[in-house]
Amino acid sequence: MENLAAAWAVVAQCVVAGYVAALSYQHWADWRADRDNRGAFWLMAWTAALAALFFVNGLVPTLRAGFVAEACLFLRSQLLAASLLLFLPSVQSLTHGRRISTYVAGAGGLLGVRAVLWLTTDLVFVHGSAAGIPQYGSLLAVTLLAPLAVVVWYGAVSTGRMHASRARYTVQAAVLASFIALVASYLMPHGRLSELLTSVWAIPLVGALQAMRVFQVRAAERSARRQHGMREALAALGNAAWFTKDRVALLLLAQNAAREQLDDPTIVGSIRALSRGRFSTEFQSAVMAAPDDLTRGFLDDLRRLVSVAAQRTQLADELRDAAFTDPLTLLPNRRALERRLTLALDQAAQDGTRIGVLYCDIDGFKVGNDQHGHAWGDRLLRRTAQELQASVGSNGFVARFGGDEFVVVIETAGTQEDLLALAERVHTGPDRGRCEEISPLLSVGVASWSPGDSADPELLLREADTAMFEGKRHPSGVVVFDDALRAHMVAEQRLRRELDSAISLDEFELYYQPIVNSTTLDIASVEALVRWQHPDGIRMPAQWIGFAEETGLIVPIGRRLVVAARAGARRLRLPVAVNFAARQLAEPHFLEHLRLDWGDEDWHLLTLEITESALLEDLTHVLASLTTVRALGARVSIDDFGTGYSSFARLATLPVDVLKIDQAFVRDLDRPGGVAVVRAIVTLAQAYGLDIIAEGVETREQLRILVELGVPKLQGYLLGRPSAAAPRPIDLEMLAARPDVARAPLRRAASV
Repeated sequence: MENLAAAWAVVAQCVVAGYVAALSYQHWADWRADRDNRGAFWLMAWTAALAALFFVNGLVPTLRAGFVAEACLFLRSQLLAASLLLFLPSVQSLTHGRRISTYVAGAGGLLGVRAVLWLTTDLVFVHGSAAGIPQYGSLLAVTLLAPLAVVVWYGAVSTGRMHASRARYTVQAAVLASFIALVASYLMPHGRLSELLTSVWAIPLVGALQAMRVFQVRAAERSARRQHGMREALAALGNAAWFTKDRVALLLLAQNAAREQLDDPTIVGSIRALSRGRFSTEFQSAVMAAPDDLTRGFLDDLRRLVSVAAQRTQLADELRDAAFTDPLTLLPNRRALERRLTLALDQAAQDGTRIGVLYCDIDGFKVGNDQHGHAWGDRLLRRTAQELQASVGSNGFVARFGGDEFVVVIETAGTQEDLLALAERVHTGPDRGRCEEISPLLSVGVASWSPGDSADPELLLREADTAMFEGKRHPSGVVVFDDALRAHMVAEQRLRRELDSAISLDEFELYYQPIVNSTTLDIASVEALVRWQHPDGIRMPAQWIGFAEETGLIVPIGRRLVVAARAGARRLRLPVAVNFAARQLAEPHFLEHLRLDWGDEDWHLLTLEITESALLEDLTHVLASLTTVRALGARVSIDDFGTGYSSFARLATLPVDVLKIDQAFVRDLDRPGGVAVVRAIVTLAQAYGLDIIAEGVETREQLRILVELGVPKLQGYLLGRPSAAAPRPIDLEMLAARPDVARAPLRRAASV
């Protein structure tokens, strides 16, 4: 019977060893799949040591007394020590207990002492005992119980930190039962019960820890499912945030997601606005006292998502408002006007109502802005916006179209008389006589749309704009767009198309009018005058030059004329004067284009003729450009001097070389005071060292007087008409024979 019991003990030990080895393999597979899983690694090592221990336990009874048996007993002792030590990191990884370094050092030191005593003395193990009946020394219990107490104490402390009380008590009971069985197996006399305890002492401990591992895996799976559900909820909420512009609606979606994922119907969300367009979102629960890390992170993500979406929506609204709002006057801008007018036309077409448009422009704004500064101009623009809104009230939509232009849209316009009365109120402004500041005076153009007309917002604005420009010339300052203005606008559109075509086909040609020396009548230079070779005949500049300046087409036309003037100067071997419009001089790249078109040489052959009004444009830019041109060798001439705004005192500061006396003063030479005016101009020019040219000389009497007044150079039909060919020298005899100049002696002019 004893042999049978021993055999069953060996079988039991081997079965337990195999079971524990299977557990070790399972933990090895978990650790191999996730090398960062420290719990699986330590459980693998601990169960591997236990499996080896049980295998050696089963092997010991089958050995005879001798060296091999004693070696197996010592190996069993060391495997037991390894199992006790590996129990510490295993429990720590499962329970997230305190640090084990102190416990490992204490238990390891005691077990090391035990191993030394085992090998060197008979205090722990009596060497040379009979086979199958090992004899232990008097210190066996002490050397085993001391490290075992350290391990048990750490297990009790670590499992005591577990949240679930049932699992904690179960694990603590299993640990206590296993270690009691282990101690009993060593303390009891050798027999069936001791062999049984030696075989099964670790089973409660292994089972409890394995169950705990299973629970952890299942908890991890549940946590993974929760995380997956939370991620899906956050992704769905993030997608909804791009389409839900109402932050309260988005908050409700987040609140429902939190209730569903956390299984807490008491969760309530709130959002409040902070400074600088920021928002703060909070979620409160009536039952959730201390949320775990996963729950806290999920709620934080919900808070951030709702807050960021609200901030993005707020910013988008502000940007949209800024895109459709004029920042100075806070009125709708041009984009908002075009959108509103388009919608108004569509609605009016459905309702069969009329729409009125008032196009307003501040008279003299540019001059006043240059004189008083931009701050004054900004105040005037804001005041204009306020007065327009006061005049129109809730009956119209007021927008700033750009610069000093404003547009009023009357979406349900009455009769034409009603629109005209409103335009007159806008023109005069509210309470103008009682204003402390100077109120703006507006020129107003009125256009209307009726059912059946073309629903073109751009056309309607252009009609009102055309009427406004006419209003600037009209005494009342208010003009209604009618058939005559429509014909004028159509003519301007046709002229624009023809000018575009003329530029592309190079239909512009230069004619040259001679400028002669008054003492010898020799040709000193020529003035280049442009002629448009239209298919219907030559068109003089008066027919189109003003429109070209207004539309900016004068810039490409002027550049072509500069190239042609340079070629003409070389061909005629004479200096050439070229007229430059104010629009050309105001161009930012005027100087760069001029140097490119004229070239790098012969600047002394070029004279830039500008009007006095050109000096009222961007004065700093114009003066800098003219100064640079003079430094290159060209000359600057003021055309039609005396008819503009220049003061005599400014001549000393302007980069000017030539004054051209306007032909209006030349025609008045036979009237009282006419000679005095020309004499004053000549005296002024001589005082500043300027050259003088009198233009518009048509009679011998004018020629005689100008020569007597000391005008050095003359220009006019008497001395030569503009021609594409080279100017001819002046023949005094032929000139005297002309009936239109026969009354005035020419010998005086030729001999002076």
